[in-house]
Amino acid sequence: MRASEYHSKLLKDGHLSIPSDIKSKIKPDTEFRVLIMPDEEADSWNRRTAWEFVKGYSDKDSIYDAL
Repeated sequence: MRASEYHSKLLKDGHLSIPSDIKSKIKPDTEFRVLIMPDEEADSWNRRTAWEFVKGYSDKDSIYDAL
């Protein structure tokens, strides 16, 4: 199974919900990694990543703009 990303909320019982289309691809008793990133941190991370990407852009890269 490939990595999946989705938004979720912590349920009152302390569990996280998993969308059914993703849940159907996971076999029972399968261990997987969970990364908790509150939306405000994800937004900050996305802005930082975009900034770093643009920072690496040079005039030589303009050749790809016409593709």
